[in-house]
Amino acid sequence: MNVAQSIQNAVAVMPAGQIFGYDALPDYGRSPSAVIKAVSRMVKDEKLSRFAKGKFFVPQKGLMGNRKPSDGELIRSVLYKNGSLRGYVSGYALFNRLGLTTQVPKTIVVAVNGGRQIKDFGRLSIQTVPARAIVSEANVTLLGYLDVLKDIKTIPDTTVSQSMSRMVLLIKRLTPQEKRRLVALALEVYPPQVRALLGVMSDKTDLPDAQQLKLSLNPTTVYKLRIEAADWPNMKDWNIR
Repeated sequence: MNVAQSIQNAVAVMPAGQIFGYDALPDYGRSPSAVIKAVSRMVKDEKLSRFAKGKFFVPQKGLMGNRKPSDGELIRSVLYKNGSLRGYVSGYALFNRLGLTTQVPKTIVVAVNGGRQIKDFGRLSIQTVPARAIVSEANVTLLGYLDVLKDIKTIPDTTVSQSMSRMVLLIKRLTPQEKRRLVALALEVYPPQVRALLGVMSDKTDLPDAQQLKLSLNPTTVYKLRIEAADWPNMKDWNIR
């Protein structure tokens, strides 16, 4: 089977609207020039549509012509690079997915192993920001939780205390190993407010290493979050007001 036929067979089983790069195609590692030539021919024949430089998708016919990839597929194209996870959704979209707010943003913030960039897809914009730690399948959930605590005062249509209660439920579901890693990431790359919030929640979440969190904080720094002592009786132990 020649390269062109191999590419056609691979494309034939791809879901319509799925964005892919040359690296997802057979023979690219062995014959990159032949693969690029075969893909260009398929674009010319309208069997493929070009999404961006080196990125393509199988077009799906609609009443108004070829449909563009879904919002979810646009986001996925930023989350993954060369088949590997390199980012995660943060910001308001993360708050919405975790049940912290009902607001749905037009601009999706994605924390990535990379720099800042804005991608405008018309109905959707994606803003990339540098992640605080190298993103991997193992820590992507933990980084999202820590981002929530970092930005907890900015979550719309809720209070800090309500957001903390929701995060307690989510953190309690983590495995003991994940909880240890959560604390380690907070100590390594997140600001003091995050560590103080984890400390306050440690009694309700069985987080390990609470003493390490306490020792990492400046005892003279006060974190003004406007939460109630009735909900968080140990808040003063962590200098939260």
